[in-house]
Amino acid sequence: MGFNISLVHNNGTAGVPSDLCRKPALPYSLCRLDDRLKIAGLLLIVMLNVVVAKLWLSTLLMFAGLFMALWSRVPFRKFMLFFLAPAWATLVVFLGFSVGFGTKPVGTLGPLTIYAEGIHQGLAAAARVACDMTWLAAIFLTTSFNRLIYALKWLRVPDILLDAIAMAYRYAFLIYNEFKKMREAAQARGGFLNYKSKCRSTARILAQILLRAFDRSKRIQLSMMARGELAETAPMERGTDDQASCPNRCDITPDWGDPSHPVLVCHDIAYTHDQKRSLKDISLSVSKGEVVVLCGPNGAGKTTLLRLIAGLLIPETGDILLAGNRLNRQSRNNAFQYVGLLAQDPNDQLFCTHVQEDIAYGPIHLGLDAQEIEYRVTTAMDLMEVSHLAHRPIHCLSHGEMKRVGLAGIIAMQPPLILLDEPTASLDPASANHLIDLIGHLNRHHGYTLLVVTHDIDVAARISKRIVILDDGRIVADGPKAIILKDQKLLERCRLEPPILTRLFRQLQIETNVRTQIPITIEEAIPVLQDLIRICEGSEASDASKDQQASEAIIDGEILKNKGVEHANSKNH
Repeated sequence: MGFNISLVHNNGTAGVPSDLCRKPALPYSLCRLDDRLKIAGLLLIVMLNVVVAKLWLSTLLMFAGLFMALWSRVPFRKFMLFFLAPAWATLVVFLGFSVGFGTKPVGTLGPLTIYAEGIHQGLAAAARVACDMTWLAAIFLTTSFNRLIYALKWLRVPDILLDAIAMAYRYAFLIYNEFKKMREAAQARGGFLNYKSKCRSTARILAQILLRAFDRSKRIQLSMMARGELAETAPMERGTDDQASCPNRCDITPDWGDPSHPVLVCHDIAYTHDQKRSLKDISLSVSKGEVVVLCGPNGAGKTTLLRLIAGLLIPETGDILLAGNRLNRQSRNNAFQYVGLLAQDPNDQLFCTHVQEDIAYGPIHLGLDAQEIEYRVTTAMDLMEVSHLAHRPIHCLSHGEMKRVGLAGIIAMQPPLILLDEPTASLDPASANHLIDLIGHLNRHHGYTLLVVTHDIDVAARISKRIVILDDGRIVADGPKAIILKDQKLLERCRLEPPILTRLFRQLQIETNVRTQIPITIEEAIPVLQDLIRICEGSEASDASKDQQASEAIIDGEILKNKGVEHANSKNH
């Protein structure tokens, strides 16, 4: 965290301002004040409430905070959100003081006696809470999160506490967005018709969110491990490779060890998940510079295989070698130096608060100095075309932007092997094409080796020359795409479909009875179409020639016939 904050500060900005501070600020509003001064003021107000603890002081400070919030144009609804949770606790405290303290009774509430001193103490406690929440709302709603973290850092708040605050901030937005989506789904099915159904539906949604949060926390932990969170040793020595050259002249090419070793070797891997053997006898080798696509139906074990290769899981039997280094329980925490994993859901991949901070997460665990980290982060952002998003909060990114930021975080670590789990899932066609082009650039110009999991056979045909099909935990096919993707029986058996162009041209052969090559990609289809057009044009020209010859024969016959009639008439005369 320390590196990331200083990096943001040194770049001359402290993050994306809040929506309030984008508007023209009034003189002396909170938006114009220094963030460190605001935090110091908040701490002073809290201390006064705790030390002095007078009703009149808390009330005065509360109204002052309310005035500053109004003067700073804080939206009322956002302001009141800060009072939802403490309001109920304050009510309980007030009632507890009222019926439990004092000697002057002022009334009864059933069997309970209410005392004047208790009411005064309860009001004082409520005023302190209201005062603190008023200033919290006023300051937090006029300060961007990145500036707030920097101010806390300046006040010497421990880094571990800053990390906890940042993580809570990041996933509070994620949980809130999930709640909104689930609430809209419930509304669309009549779940919010009346007060009773609203309460029941909200309770169910909250229960689901808690369950999802537990599952997501496990996936986030795996993503952290994949980027070096548990690394215990210094980076291993690796050779260098200067083969690739980038048109952008950026040096983000991975380091290599002995080039004679394959980047990945899996030998007879087996793994059991939930008491079910999910992978059986997996043997696979991937050479330097290859792009291999792993296809298969749902539940075939593709994601499990990626996690095994990334060192997040340990196979029960078999061996995995990354660039010649054996992967086992002792070395698994350092696997991130050789392999990077991009998760299918980018919300599981990106767990820091801002883009630049998240991309720097992996390089920090490589033990690099700050200058090298900054260079790698900047270069990776340029390469993935996310430099303009450097200081943007993660929750403000689109799905496609999060995918590119996640990939930038991987290539900033420069691992020789990149694992992509459904990289184009949930992307619109333009974003998917953009990401595919970037993946191709990484392979062609930087020499990255990629193992890509996808259900999209058309994407597989575009980005790879080698296809591996996994079904029921076993590799059932491994070979060139020209053979694998044209084997209709194999694809049907594995519940997959051929590329759309393959299906189209196969149907054309049936309809036209013209035997042509079956293409897989657009590049292959263009010359085939040109040949078909030439055949059709030749056929049309031949038919036109025959028609013309027939017409000429008819005309000649008519002429001869007319001449015969004329000759007969002349004889009669």
